[in-house]
Amino acid sequence: MLDHDQVQAALSARLDGEPSGLPDDVVDAHVAGCGECRAFWERSLTLNHTLSLAGMQDSQREELTAPDLSETILAGVEPEWRRSANVRFIGLSVSRVLLVLIGVAYVVWSVRLLGATGGLTAVGSDGATLAPDADPQRAQLLAEGAAFRLALAFGLFTAAWKPRLVVGMLPVVGALWTFMFGFTIRDVIVGTAGGGQVVGLVLLLVTALAMGWVWLTDHGYLQLRSAWRELGARPNRLA
Repeated sequence: MLDHDQVQAALSARLDGEPSGLPDDVVDAHVAGCGECRAFWERSLTLNHTLSLAGMQDSQREELTAPDLSETILAGVEPEWRRSANVRFIGLSVSRVLLVLIGVAYVVWSVRLLGATGGLTAVGSDGATLAPDADPQRAQLLAEGAAFRLALAFGLFTAAWKPRLVVGMLPVVGALWTFMFGFTIRDVIVGTAGGGQVVGLVLLLVTALAMGWVWLTDHGYLQLRSAWRELGARPNRLA
């Protein structure tokens, strides 16, 4: 019957490439059923592998080492990343400038509306009698329209300064355009639509588009892509 020393000596001879004097199948059968000899065989394999690596030359060791592909990967990704960053920067800059220009247009419009209220609130010499051409209600509507446009201009200036805030203004501007579009269509059908009303509708549409452009170039595109991926993802099936 084989003992541990005989089996371990045969295993050492096998690693050294020398004849062990024992049949390999007999040794393997003993190792399979003996935890002590199996542990000895595993330690011997590990030690032999370590010594083999230590004896290699540097050039041979480098051949066995996995190559560092980080520089290659960065070289392929960096140009695309720079191109995307440049496109995003240009788009965001142009859209922010457009918001400022639209805001200036609303300020000019509001000043003109306030100037038009001057003759509508004139009073007589006694300070109480309204002038014949006075129209207080129209003056009030013009003042409210001027206030609305000034507030919208302030919001556009704020969004141009902090693009991340534009997402909160988009629903408001979109709702304004929707209602104004409906009122304009009604006035066109009735025949009472004016040129200023159509210009205001077009300017409000440009405002909404410019704000949407700012949102997309800032972070909106990434959010839309993430939402699209979530919608297209398939839930894991339970086993």
